[in-house]
Amino acid sequence: MTSSLSEVLLRRWDLAEAARVMRTSVTDTMRRRIPGDLGLVIQFNPNHIKFRSWETTQHKRPMDQQLLISSAKHTKRGFDFTKAKGSISISEFLCELRFVGDEQKIPCVQIIESRRESIQTSEKSHFALVNVAPLVRGHVLFILDFYRVMPQRMTEKFLQFALSISRAMNRQDFALGFNGAGAWSSVNHFHLQGYFYPQTEDAVNFSVAAQTREELFRIGGTVVKHLPNWFTTCYVLEPDVSSKDELHIVQIAWHLLNLLQTREVPYNLIIIDTVIFIFPRQPQCENGITLIPVRDTVQAGGLRIAVAELAGLIIAGDSAVYRALDEKAFTLIARKEVSLAADVKLSIEMEWKETICNAIKDIHRDDANSNAGNV
Repeated sequence: MTSSLSEVLLRRWDLAEAARVMRTSVTDTMRRRIPGDLGLVIQFNPNHIKFRSWETTQHKRPMDQQLLISSAKHTKRGFDFTKAKGSISISEFLCELRFVGDEQKIPCVQIIESRRESIQTSEKSHFALVNVAPLVRGHVLFILDFYRVMPQRMTEKFLQFALSISRAMNRQDFALGFNGAGAWSSVNHFHLQGYFYPQTEDAVNFSVAAQTREELFRIGGTVVKHLPNWFTTCYVLEPDVSSKDELHIVQIAWHLLNLLQTREVPYNLIIIDTVIFIFPRQPQCENGITLIPVRDTVQAGGLRIAVAELAGLIIAGDSAVYRALDEKAFTLIARKEVSLAADVKLSIEMEWKETICNAIKDIHRDDANSNAGNV
């Protein structure tokens, strides 16, 4: 019987953990639900290295302007500083992925569960690897076109692959995340984060998925919504109940992502099933330095709000923050230091709609020209 993608990943991830491949153990993680209406969860693992001074934190994850520049501007010399190593450790390897199918549909995922020595080193090789500093059990990295060392910038094709992976999982507890340039991406080598959400009380996935959604507009088989009660800017793209055109969702989402990347606006993204959540944001910084009410730590705060945090799973940098953070404080931090200003948000929405309309006009024009040529 053919193994499912989730079964392969979890089985091999557990083997890697038993072989002590990870630098930290998820069994050491403390986790609690934060009281409030948003369903936020906070966790802390004392074995995760957390630099307490601003200088050493910046050294660990630099606010490097290369991560905000168009990939076309990258030079070979200036690109390698944060890329993943050029070869894959057999101990970190989980499986190879291949994407097959008609270009008119979201591709299907084929799993190559082979030994590392037999893997082809094609530029189009796609791999699933363990995250050696996992946040949760089964935390994996999907590195697409591994040997091409693509920058941490989304493409329409990679977005298709991401939706393919999420669909192939077919699990209500799985989510696929992406930290874009300037949004706490750790390396400038294209990768996606795969999470098997740890059930906390009655929640089986990130709490962002359970929030009230209000429709902004719909086009074709895609409905675009926002989250009126969430703590930061978020656009939700989901299929119309009467449509199963997943490729159309990718196209509409890509218009927004391409716009954000062109404007050099950082963003995070998470996919749950076939629903895409996009978080345009302010550039990354140490969040909540003076806003978290704790007295027994030298440097209060130090949150790094990335995709997990924006989706509702907060990673605390120290035990004091883990104990003290409440919904009100986190909401204040996110709205002040992460969420976009109202005028910027409005400008992006207007240009996004205009881009979609122009794309539709181009399609109609091409169809008309094609029909005229056939007369």
